[in-house]
Amino acid sequence: MRKSASRNIQLILALLFVFVFGHVIPPWSSVTRMGVQYISIMVGWIWLCVLEGSLLLPSIMAMVGCLIPGYFTPASLVSATLGNTITVLMIFIFILVYVFQQSKTGDFLVRWLLSRKVVNGRPYLFTAFFLAAIIIIGSVIGSFGIILLAIAILYAVVEVSGMDRRDDWVRFLLISTVALSGVTEIMYPFKPYAVLYNSIFDAQLNTVGTQCDGATWGITAVAISVLCFVFLMLLARFVFKFDLTKLKKLDVSLLQTEEYKRMSKKQVIVLITVLVTFFYPFILQLMPKENAVYDLLNGIGQYFAMAFAVCMLCLLRIDGEPICEANDVFKNGTNWGIIFGVGAVLAIGGALSSEDCGVSAWLLSIFENLFGGMSPAAIIAIVAVLCCFVTQFFSNSATAIMFLTALAPLAVNLYQQGVNVSVFTPIIGIGTLTACLLPSGSGQSAIMLGTDIFAEDGQKWAFSKGLLVLFAVALGVILAGVICVCVL
Repeated sequence: MRKSASRNIQLILALLFVFVFGHVIPPWSSVTRMGVQYISIMVGWIWLCVLEGSLLLPSIMAMVGCLIPGYFTPASLVSATLGNTITVLMIFIFILVYVFQQSKTGDFLVRWLLSRKVVNGRPYLFTAFFLAAIIIIGSVIGSFGIILLAIAILYAVVEVSGMDRRDDWVRFLLISTVALSGVTEIMYPFKPYAVLYNSIFDAQLNTVGTQCDGATWGITAVAISVLCFVFLMLLARFVFKFDLTKLKKLDVSLLQTEEYKRMSKKQVIVLITVLVTFFYPFILQLMPKENAVYDLLNGIGQYFAMAFAVCMLCLLRIDGEPICEANDVFKNGTNWGIIFGVGAVLAIGGALSSEDCGVSAWLLSIFENLFGGMSPAAIIAIVAVLCCFVTQFFSNSATAIMFLTALAPLAVNLYQQGVNVSVFTPIIGIGTLTACLLPSGSGQSAIMLGTDIFAEDGQKWAFSKGLLVLFAVALGVILAGVICVCVL
């Protein structure tokens, strides 16, 4: 009863922020009445997201609230949010990832990689292969999919090797998978959460005629992945010093069970489809310009190339059955919470960045005083540290949104000084997805700590040895940010 009453009180307060408080809280500094209203809507939206544990309902309520100050009409709100072309891309990316998971194409690739004979009797090489598989395959199927797959693989390794499920090595690999959630969730700039985070900066950068650069995002994410991989391997080899006697005797071919001996026709088609559509813009860049094929593909664009690919997967039949069912993929394959979350960000961020609100000038004055005289490398190092450690105690998405919203006006100023501010978005996005110490830190962490791998003293282990994993990944994020902001 007490929990229910507390939740209802918080719900009422959050809704008051969305719909009421912005009309009575007095303006301050350069912030206008409209600015106060949209700041209030943002606070209420974040509070609702934390309370609900999802983006869907809070984002719809926030979008309704965005109509009250008068900056948007219903038609312009729909056009700026759900009518945005990026929404189409997000829907079909979700569907293709869903098909990739349902067809077990990712499972096959991970098991194939880990069952290579070269890793027999070489436990640290097996560890390297495992982490590489997590990063490479996880970047396609996402953080939740790769965590569930990692658990299944580790259970299989334990079973065939005779190791204890609570062995330090097993825990190390699973907590590393969780700490790498940012890499596996938003490696590519067109992945849904990446779009969500970029759109916050874009709302401000559009005022000076630019936007976040996808190539910078990709390079930064790859740099983070490589450095995290190196630091985790150094940690495993020279700090943990696992007892891997049993793993040395493991016949890795046992991981490639009969189901995963050979890739099916369906899996081959799904894999090719994902590769072609995900890297569609890159493929176009490699093609010679000014010819009919290039003009056709460039005219279609990645959005509708993905739509066409999904439709073909539903229409094609292998051994009498479709590769995927249209009703299933369109019903279960799309995360509408993220799509409406992007809509809320576009609406709130677009309003807050306008001169009518005066919020940008206010935030800029704060951060100019805070970071005045600091180099871009020092700024990004401080931001990266804060992201990686604050997120351990708060909602990942809420933490990222707060950091990005606060820093967006500063990004405009830095951009005008010649700084590639697109480095900030992947650093903040990936950094705030490193939560791996507490079950409340993220859904991925809750899954990890709920397994029997972390039974009994698992939480204590996370706060001691697991903390080293967080430091290794955080160091990778920080150094990658510093290097990229100096070089790119």
